[in-house]
Amino acid sequence: MSMRVIWAVCGKIQCSIMIKKRLITALFIIQPVLASPLSEGALRLIKIGNEIGSPAVVTNGQSLLLKGMFKFNDLDSAYEASKQARLGSALMGHPPQIAIANKILSKLLKQGYDPAIYDSALYLLDGGGGFAKNELMALKLLEESVEVHANAQSAFIAAVIRNESLVPGTKDMRRIDELITYAVLNKVKGATKYQAQHIDSGRWRSLKVKNWRKWIASQ
Repeated sequence: MSMRVIWAVCGKIQCSIMIKKRLITALFIIQPVLASPLSEGALRLIKIGNEIGSPAVVTNGQSLLLKGMFKFNDLDSAYEASKQARLGSALMGHPPQIAIANKILSKLLKQGYDPAIYDSALYLLDGGGGFAKNELMALKLLEESVEVHANAQSAFIAAVIRNESLVPGTKDMRRIDELITYAVLNKVKGATKYQAQHIDSGRWRSLKVKNWRKWIASQ
């Protein structure tokens, strides 16, 4: 067999392996991300307690979250506990506890928990929630979320950060196209519109976003 034929065969094999990897990744993407039953039950109690004005029911829900976090090492419960601490509770007379919320979030971040990675990136992007503004670190976290967890929402925001040149020297059109295409294929809200108006149109226009978290929620 000639070397040309061997290289052709090897090329086809590598291409096949790459396609299979991408298909496997795609299968993971389309799976819905579900919270743990324990955290879902706790949040249901907190919601009901707030609706009926019952501190006792809210306390039961909060206790369940803490039990999940400390006794069962349930990451979903820990994440929801951090959100509850950040919000505080008017019914319970608890003010927002930002330092505690960020401490929990930091521990989850070290464990590679994707919702914590995504949330931290948004806080860094806006410079809020007890985080100093750092667009470069936000971009790194979002791309970690894409590479490790196949998070298409993170891909969309990372593409926008690069295209808007929020971090100098990161406007790599090839990388932007990869990220935005990934987001569009996964039907991330706002991705198709942004791609058409700000990437493919040939006319660059700055978004001039004051609050990225609100902008994302509005898509």
